[in-house]
Amino acid sequence: MPRPLKSPQHKNQLKGEAYSLALSILEAHFPIFAFFTVVALGALHAYFYSLLVATVVLIIWFLVRGKRHELKRTEAYKNLALTSLFLTTLFALVFLALQTTSPSHVAIILFLQVLFSYLFLGRRPGETLDRTHLIGVILMTGGAMIVLFPDKFTLVLGDGLALLAAAIAPIANFFQKRARAQVSSETILMTRSLIALPFVYLLAVTFETTPSWEAIEAQWLWLFLTGFLVFFISKIFWVEALHLLPITKVNALFAFSPLLTLVLAYFYLNEVPTWSQILGALPIIIGSYFITQKPKPQTSGQ
Repeated sequence: MPRPLKSPQHKNQLKGEAYSLALSILEAHFPIFAFFTVVALGALHAYFYSLLVATVVLIIWFLVRGKRHELKRTEAYKNLALTSLFLTTLFALVFLALQTTSPSHVAIILFLQVLFSYLFLGRRPGETLDRTHLIGVILMTGGAMIVLFPDKFTLVLGDGLALLAAAIAPIANFFQKRARAQVSSETILMTRSLIALPFVYLLAVTFETTPSWEAIEAQWLWLFLTGFLVFFISKIFWVEALHLLPITKVNALFAFSPLLTLVLAYFYLNEVPTWSQILGALPIIIGSYFITQKPKPQTSGQ
């Protein structure tokens, strides 16, 4: 018997989940790549030069894709501006967090955006999670809490900055999703990078010592990997995933990323996972299974 044809809705869901898993793999490398540049250049300078790489690539990609006509869509300006504001703040906080906490902790704390997404967006039309998905959110969030607070509920400065970034993430994604309904991912990524670049540079030269050109050259590989793989390729996947899936589900599928960061931290930094990190990984994995289940028709947010 011939297989039943998949509906466009189901195809979009599968495509969105594929984008989410791909970006999770790339995003898992972000705290590692950024850690090296933060140590060598300072948090804000590391952010600026990584963003500069991404901006150059994005401008070229924008022109090659022939999206210049989208700049005339003035109705998208508000969402593009708000997307730039919140995402610039988010990434500045992440780079600053890496000065006082480990890459693996940053990755796990950023995963708590799943919780904030549900709290901020879980009751919005099209974003509601059904009971199965809610179980997944609770399990994954519980796993992250075990990793972060094994003994007592205290946060170092870096953990607090990363937590603030996680709280901002759903808001940034909300406006990014709205912008994607008006313009392409190429336009969103290029404009937000162009808007952010001068502000990040101003903050960097104001609050940090300017690194030497030799120091910048020595970090070219990590700057390129952060700018190209994370701020370009991964963000295209992210914007497209947000366009096809509810924000809450995209963030929940992101659960694989902190687990992979733990492995990468051991490989690159010889950072051995703690028992709390290992124990916390189990509910995260189980929760990931629940959150990727097909929603029930009567409660589907697709």
